[in-house]
Parts: sequence; structure tokens; C-alpha cells
Amino acid sequence: MIDRLCGAALLAGCLLVAFAPSARAQAARAEEQPERLFLLGAGAYAASNPYESAKDKTGTGMLPLFFYQDSRLTADLNGLAVKAYGTDRFTLEGRIAPRFQLVDPKETRNFAFLERDVGVDVGGRASAAFGPAMVSLEYLADVSGETKGQEVNLDVTLAAAPTERLTLEAMAGLSWKDKKLATWLYGLKADEVGAARAYEFGRTRGAPSGGVVVPSLGAQARYRIGERAYVIAAAEVELFDDGITKSPLVAKKSAAAGFVGLVRRF
Repeated sequence: MIDRLCGAALLAGCLLVAFAPSARAQAARAEEQPERLFLLGAGAYAASNPYESAKDKTGTGMLPLFFYQDSRLTADLNGLAVKAYGTDRFTLEGRIAPRFQLVDPKETRNFAFLERDVGVDVGGRASAAFGPAMVSLEYLADVSGETKGQEVNLDVTLAAAPTERLTLEAMAGLSWKDKKLATWLYGLKADEVGAARAYEFGRTRGAPSGGVVVPSLGAQARYRIGERAYVIAAAEVELFDDGITKSPLVAKKSAAAGFVGLVRRF
């Protein structure tokens, strides 16, 4: 279910942001950052399955990790970002992001026939640093025809470095998803299950008509174990309101995911 963090995702792009010379990092460690940053690694994730009739309560898997950043371009599993404007405290970026889920309805007994393929979103993101805090506002809209929806994400990240080797971050977010994206994530379309069983946001009686707001909480850590190697770990939980849990597809009031991996800087 978790499809971003920061997508989700999982978390791979968001996890590796801590290495990048972003606005929050520049303010404290500008002299340590290279002009070009490239990392490779791998990790394992576990994600709870919030769907009704889930075959397994938890989905697990492996993810390759990569991260590249120079003065204008950032690329990782979270997508591609091109910097349009940037200072020590403010960054404006164009974004291309894949839309995928760590667990999907195919991993259920009753809804394995549902098709949820990978989509592509395009949009922009503005980020501003306020001391140890980073605030970002992002807009994404589907251009692949998969979800045909859009979302707005507001995230606040608080960073701390207790030691030279350890970096910690705590995150809180709000994600508004329009009715089409909400139906793709949490609902059932009439052409999939018939009008009697459908739960389409903005169309089915009792379903929210203005999209949904999904809050999330997360934490991540990075620990340097050598000159160029790092252990990274993260966890996130999304919370669902009654408008989402009324859907026949969703059985739980939250979805959680965790990730641990090893990366090396080149």
C-alpha cells in the first residue's frame, strides 16, 4: 500500500536524501559535500498488507539502491528531480516519479484480479530549510494513464546528528489524493467488480467526494561504518480515516513499512 516515502515508496529515495547536498544539509555540512554524489547498494523491506483477505499479513522483498546527484540533477528509486532554482535555504525542482506499491491487491484471495500497474507522475517540489527542519510541498499528476489522478504532499523533516557517524531524521506528512488516485489506491471501480460492489471516491454513495487526506509518520537513520559504506534504516506508517476503511478493499486503519540496507559511496 505504501507507494511513496517518501514512496515511499520504499523509502529508498527518501532514505538516500540524507546524503545529498540539499538545503538542510548545505547549511550544516557544505564543506563536506562533493560536487557529484553516486551511491549503490541493496536492502530488504517489510510492509504490512492492509487489504481485505490478504494472503500474508506482511509482504517482504529486496530492493536495489542507487542514488546520483550533481548540481542540477537527482536520480534514485524515488524518481528524477531537476533543480530549477536553488539557494542554501530554498530549492525548486521539477519531478518525474514512478507510482508503485510495495503490496497490491493481487496479494489477496478476493481481489487478485485487480490490475494495478506501475504509473508515472510528473510535477514539482519546493523545499525550504528552517534550522534543523526541512519543509517540502510537492504536486504530482499522472501522465501514464494508469491512475489518472493527482496528489499534493506536504512533509516536515527534522534532522539531527548525535555523532559524526550517525544521522537521524523524523518525518511527518500529509498527502491529499484526488478521487481518481484514491480509487486506484483504496477503492474498487465499477468496471472491475460491477456497480453493486464498486467503491469509487466521488461517485459511490458514502465515499468521500473531495479525495482523501492521508497523514504519515516516519523515521530514518544512517550510520557510517567505513570511509564510504553506510547502513541505512527507515520506517513509516500511513493512517486511514473512515472514508478509506469503508472500502471493501481496505481492512486496516493503517499501513506500515520498514527498510534496512547497505550502500557504498563511489
